[in-house]
Amino acid sequence: MLMKKIVFVLGFLLVANFGLMAQLTDQEDVVFNAHLLETFNLNVVTGPIQEITFAVAADYNLGVTEAGGIAPGLTTITVEATGDWELEIEAPDFTPITGTGNIPIDNLGVWCEATGTHQFGTEVTCAFTSAAAAMGITIAPQLLIGLGTTNGGDATDNAFTLHWLMGTMQGTMETESMFNQMALGTFTVGDYTTTATLTLTQIP
Repeated sequence: MLMKKIVFVLGFLLVANFGLMAQLTDQEDVVFNAHLLETFNLNVVTGPIQEITFAVAADYNLGVTEAGGIAPGLTTITVEATGDWELEIEAPDFTPITGTGNIPIDNLGVWCEATGTHQFGTEVTCAFTSAAAAMGITIAPQLLIGLGTTNGGDATDNAFTLHWLMGTMQGTMETESMFNQMALGTFTVGDYTTTATLTLTQIP
């Protein structure tokens, strides 16, 4: 009787152990393919339209800026790029809505301020970083912001403020005052318009 009990217990243990050893498994894989496409965005955040007013003699003699005469006088932009880039600017001469003649476009000037993580002299370059060194806009494209070390990044990296001037005769702007140009008959009083184009280009 004792022998039977022992055999029964051993048999139960063997069956239980065999059941554990016979447990089955299976595996399947899931493949993930990440597609990182290039992004290249130039965004005008504020100041897409500028209103320029020459109202008093000092405006014609000395020009106008964001401090007075140009509203708002500033344009803020950002660049979102997965690679290196450069930014050019160009514009045609001001043409009359009312008035006669054309206002040469180099009467319009711009200088740049880097407000993001990327700064001039490191990741980005700019030769026009003060009013005294303002770029006179031309009909042909000119380099406004260039490549330093590497300038790919998001809008917090590449944020800039463009400061506008007109008739101030600074930097590479027109050297004759608006008054003198009017005296020469280049243009008359009236309303004039132009559109500046900013072009973002990828650098291979």
